[in-house]
Amino acid sequence: MLRAVARCCGHWPPGAAAADGMLWQTELRPHAAGEFSMAAAQANLAMEDQAQVLASPSATLVGVYDGHGGPDASRFLRSRLFPHVQRFATEQGGMSAEVIRRAFGAAEEEFHKQVRQEWTKRPKMAAVGSCCLLGAISGDTLYVANLGDSRAVLGRRVVGGGVAVAERLSDEHNAASEEVRRELAALNPDDAQIVVHARGAWRVKGIIQVSRSIGDFYLKKPEYSLDPLFRQVGAPIALKRPALSAEPSIQVRKLNPNDLFLIFASDGLWEHLTDDAAVQIVFKNPRTGIANRLVKAALKEATRKREVRYRDLRTIERGVRRHFHDDISVVVVYLDRHRERRNTRVIDSSSNCTSAPVDIYSSNNHQSGEPLQSYKS
Repeated sequence: MLRAVARCCGHWPPGAAAADGMLWQTELRPHAAGEFSMAAAQANLAMEDQAQVLASPSATLVGVYDGHGGPDASRFLRSRLFPHVQRFATEQGGMSAEVIRRAFGAAEEEFHKQVRQEWTKRPKMAAVGSCCLLGAISGDTLYVANLGDSRAVLGRRVVGGGVAVAERLSDEHNAASEEVRRELAALNPDDAQIVVHARGAWRVKGIIQVSRSIGDFYLKKPEYSLDPLFRQVGAPIALKRPALSAEPSIQVRKLNPNDLFLIFASDGLWEHLTDDAAVQIVFKNPRTGIANRLVKAALKEATRKREVRYRDLRTIERGVRRHFHDDISVVVVYLDRHRERRNTRVIDSSSNCTSAPVDIYSSNNHQSGEPLQSYKS
């Protein structure tokens, strides 16, 4: 499985690129408990979302990383989170909430080390961060860990009927939530500016909407924002304690026969689709291309809100396209009951590792014969 992790974090298999060069999907692939589908759409100049699935006989790992301030943190997680999970799972003899918590902590520490190393040349790195959503299926147990506002939703069959209902499995850390604002106020009773309504939304320190992330060290460690180098990035920020946290919310659930599928997605999807709408799309449509169907449903809703035609999106350049929708990453994981039979399809775990392209636009241009710029994390 270590070889599988290394392969997953370094490369991606070819997918089916859409005509506008900003969409990507992969074919339906097996995992130990069924099949999964993955798709993504790019809106930013550089793709800030990253997504990956590692399928092996012992576990299925799903990662969705929604970066902000640049792509560095999400790309870092793409290369390093799964190896940390695997290392701690090996040390502790299996998957657990503590394994995942330690993996998140190790990723935060390692990314901080990278930021320190690059500080003098790239002070902007202190203002780069990423939401982090991790799903792990081990046997009949599901673990969902989250930082930020990506989301995991379960599609569950109603007992005795042919109907599916949505059940949200992840806690979200966004200042739009009154509960999150109360939590921040309780942790910072002497800071009246810990949450400020600015630019049409509630924001931590008037800057960022998410309250937990990997990275964003300028909002966690005062030495960064007070350093004169940081003036290249922004104004100094008065911190009495870390304004953001890297402590994940973790939910553990035993899977049962009525649990049909899981949807893991960045908030680019959930900004335009409700939990129930996404579940109904998956429940009522064929499996092939299902993640791409969700992406397109979100894009169609985004264009409807802006009163433009969906087909006109392909004429809008990346970067400018961000005014219509965010980067979107979606993974749909089917939970089939015939696990023993499904397991025979996942023999060589190294051949069942899938990552979306680091940058969809560049990847599609590369497939068309244009050079692809490499990225070293």
